[in-house]
Amino acid sequence: MALLLPFVAVCLYTDLADRKIYNNVIVCGIAAAFLQNMVRLGLLEGAVISLTGLLTGIFLLVLPFIAGGLGAGDVKMLGMIGAFLGHGQVVEVLLVSALVGGVFAVAAMIRGRGILRRLWNFFTGFIFFLFTHQAAYLRSLDESEAQKKAIPYGAALSAGVIIIYILGSMELNLPGFGPSLF
Repeated sequence: MALLLPFVAVCLYTDLADRKIYNNVIVCGIAAAFLQNMVRLGLLEGAVISLTGLLTGIFLLVLPFIAGGLGAGDVKMLGMIGAFLGHGQVVEVLLVSALVGGVFAVAAMIRGRGILRRLWNFFTGFIFFLFTHQAAYLRSLDESEAQKKAIPYGAALSAGVIIIYILGSMELNLPGFGPSLF
């Protein structure tokens, strides 16, 4: 985890500052993850853990990316996290990150006071779609405005990593908590 946190911190900074997660950070992180796991667990087991974590992380966010809900950097960042943590813990990070991202999104909508307008646009668009069967009504009238206000999901992924680290390091004696939540 000590090697993962600097890469996550750089991704968080660049996502907040530039709204980008850079490929060179991701590639270096993935290489470091493979190297760390192969030294720690042995060549074959370390490579398998890193590869399955990488592929799981990418797979988990590929559909939201295709749907336009996330950027490619977010997908690659979760893949890098998976390369460090393995397939089991990358799922945990994603679940916690989804909760954190939901809280961020609700807070952003409340702060921007656009929640009622967006709900109204969604409701009226859905009603018009039901009667006309034209998909154009399902699109938000102000998608470019919504894109400007979208939260950088790298922040939610970073928070997910930190929360999973804290919960895992507590070694709670409660069912479901400890080094791995699942």
